Amino acid sequence: MSRKTKVTPTQVISPEIRTIEPRWLPISQRGVGLVEAIIGLFILTIILLSGAQLFRVHVEHLALVERARRADEQAHITMNALAAQNYSALIDGNPFKSKGTQDTFAEGEPVQLDQSICIAQANCDRIVRVPHTSDTGSDFINIGLNQPPPTNSSVVYYRAWRVTTLDPVKRLRRITLAILPVEPNQDLNSPIEPLALRQTDVVQRQ
Repeated sequence: MSRKTKVTPTQVISPEIRTIEPRWLPISQRGVGLVEAIIGLFILTIILLSGAQLFRVHVEHLALVERARRADEQAHITMNALAAQNYSALIDGNPFKSKGTQDTFAEGEPVQLDQSICIAQANCDRIVRVPHTSDTGSDFINIGLNQPPPTNSSVVYYRAWRVTTLDPVKRLRRITLAILPVEPNQDLNSPIEPLALRQTDVVQRQ
């Protein structure tokens, strides 16, 4: 009698598969991250510099607009004061170099003053900004060309006016006024584009 042999299925054990990372991979990843950080910082720097440049241009533009507005105010005040003077108190004079007594100025044309005539005829002066001690405001005062400005003040404008008598019997005068900016690299005799230029004909009191 034959024996039956019990056949046991063979147990197959799968080997464990492990992935071995190359040792150089983590270093490479760190290098890529460092490059990306440098590029990001570089782009951020460019954005910040561009923003700062745009902000500076905007601030300078606002400062120029404010300076022109102040000059226009000074021109209005000065012209009214000159026109209100008596005919005998306001003498004829022309401080504008290379310009006749009735010559006009083109738009944007520089104005050049004759310093010797300005001093001799007293038809030029300076406008000074004096800051307040108690707040952030300031006052604007007029001083002569040779007069020292007050302490902690700044000279901001030159002021010059030409007076021409058109009809002495009627006491008809033509007044031309220029408000010029004070620039660091220019003096009174330099050609300067005016911030405000006014001309009017007025009949004055005796």
